[in-house]
Parts: sequence; structure tokens; C-alpha cells
Amino acid sequence: MSVALRPVAAVLLVLALAACDAAPGFADSTARPVFAEVAVTPVDVALAGPAPVATIPLAVVGTVEAQAAVEVTVLVRYAETDSLVTRVGAAVEPGAFTVEAPITLPRGAIGDYSVTVLTEGADGRAGDQAAALLRFTAENLGAPSVAVNEPAPVTRPSPDARGAAATVDVPLIATVTDPDGRANVRLVFARLADGGGVIGRLFDDGPGANGQGDDAVEGDGVYTAAIPIDAGFEPGRYDLEVIAVDRYGAESAPTPFSFTVR
Repeated sequence: MSVALRPVAAVLLVLALAACDAAPGFADSTARPVFAEVAVTPVDVALAGPAPVATIPLAVVGTVEAQAAVEVTVLVRYAETDSLVTRVGAAVEPGAFTVEAPITLPRGAIGDYSVTVLTEGADGRAGDQAAALLRFTAENLGAPSVAVNEPAPVTRPSPDARGAAATVDVPLIATVTDPDGRANVRLVFARLADGGGVIGRLFDDGPGANGQGDDAVEGDGVYTAAIPIDAGFEPGRYDLEVIAVDRYGAESAPTPFSFTVR
């Protein structure tokens, strides 16, 4: 299935300078590349069966009007994370053209992908642009599951001699698996036991990300957080639940997590 795209012409602003016979820039006789027609195919892809990845034969086809060879660039970005999936450039002659930009997606990375098509003339001047949306879906193979660590008891800290508060951290480490793959995990969070309020998110984004330093390796399926304990915590056992949510909205069973403050 293909969809026709409406070309969006780039705008060139010409500034007139006093005492100049002509404005600076490109000569009027140099025509920018212009799409007579352009389309992206396919724009709707559904992965059937349990295959772990989908290979999509993405292509841009159309007709470009220009005076010389044109550089066509195809950019594909995943809307969910605003991350670049692929960038493909090709030199095409005026007239009908095809630029192939195949992509391979993990089955869990469902959602929308923006496809942007850029043109540049032989003189380096930007030409027409066009955009389309690729939608990728796959059968949900099931909800994620979570396993957590068992932290050692911690001793609540006392204020120092100046009365300044001190904290110690309880590590919360959740290993999350999903039958659709790691890319399908959208959110991992902790809440008070028995359906109580959410206390925070866990992350799998590597050390130093989001102002945190808890996660060791980005994208390994191990989500971490640190629970700060200060002098205000009463001694005793604290019970939480950890839940993972996939991109279909399916939730894991709540996994108990407990720690003790002495």
C-alpha cells in the first residue's frame, strides 16, 4: 500500500542590500529540485507470527524536476523515542526515481515512524521536501514479567553534628522480560503494596541518565532505582510492588519487593 505525499516547497529568503545591483545568493536561472510526484511505500506494516524482527522494504518513488542530478535523503525516526532508525542518501537524475531505504525493526518496537524525504540540487541548494507516516504493528505475544532483588537491611542514618540530613540508598533492581522483546517494554514503576500510590519509575538507560547513576548498562533489560532512606523513616519492613507495562498497555503481574530499615 502506498500513499501520495504533498510536496512541501522550501522557502528561500532573498535579502536586498543597498547599492547592490543584484541580491546575493543563487542565480535566478538555477532551478531548485521540485517534486512532480512522490510517494512512500509501504505505510502500514503488520508483523504476523512470532518472528522476532520485521524487515520492511521501505522505498520512496516519484518524479523530480531539476536541471542536473539531485541528492535525495530519506530519514526514518521512531516517534516513540524520537530516535533515528536510518538515514539513506542517493543521487538521482531528473525524472522518475526510486530510493530504497529498507529497515529492520524488533517486533516490540510498534508504533509510528516518521519518514522525511529531502532533496538538494547539484549547486547545494535545498529543494522540495515531503513527509509520510509509517505505522508498524505486531501481534502481542503476552505481558511482560518482572523479577526483583532482595536488598540487605539498611540502618537509617542520623543527622550529622550540624544537623544536616543524611541518606542511604536501598537499591531496587528489576529484571524485565517480554515475549515480544525488550523493545516492547514501555514503563517500569514501583508502587506501595496492595495497589497503593506510585512512588517512582525504574530506568534502563545507563549510568548518569535522567540525573540518576543507578543503572549500569543501557538497554539490557535490567531496570534500576534507588530508594533514599533518611532519619525520618521509622524502623520496620516496607512492602512495595514492581510492575512493567508494554507498548500494548498489558501489565505484568505485581512483583513484591520488600526492604527493612533498622
